[in-house]
Amino acid sequence: MALDVLLDSTYLLPSFGIEVEGLSDEHIRTLREAWSKRLVCFYCLSVVWVEVIGKVCREARKSGLEITNVIDVTIRSLLESGVYEWVNPTTDAIKLAFKLRLAGHKDVIDNLLYATSITRNMIFLTMDKALKDFLIKHGFNIENLMDHRQLLRRLGFDR
Repeated sequence: MALDVLLDSTYLLPSFGIEVEGLSDEHIRTLREAWSKRLVCFYCLSVVWVEVIGKVCREARKSGLEITNVIDVTIRSLLESGVYEWVNPTTDAIKLAFKLRLAGHKDVIDNLLYATSITRNMIFLTMDKALKDFLIKHGFNIENLMDHRQLLRRLGFDR
């Protein structure tokens, strides 16, 4: 049975040609292989576009990367390729996101991502150490948080 995996926005950035520290082309290929073997189902939260647009534009500006020619193809690929299933936060996820914000975590998108992963019983694929530290400090469950290396090991890819 495939693992349901909710992706942090970081994992969408390479689609736009943006390098992410600690995420190699080999990792990306292996994640895609895991998907093609039906070991995982990748989910994206619809509100993550708020972060993705900001990060892509900021990185493009900083590095001088010309992205206008890839934006259309990349967006269509992310939305229509079938690799990612796009979901919205549930009522319970929104309530939990409020709880996280009231506890002091200011990144509302991360709060919604984490809360959605909890309420939908998904793995939350993230490299966000600050979020993990906050969750631990405030007694929230982090059993579903993992980065790509941990996920690939769990799936039996020892590369």
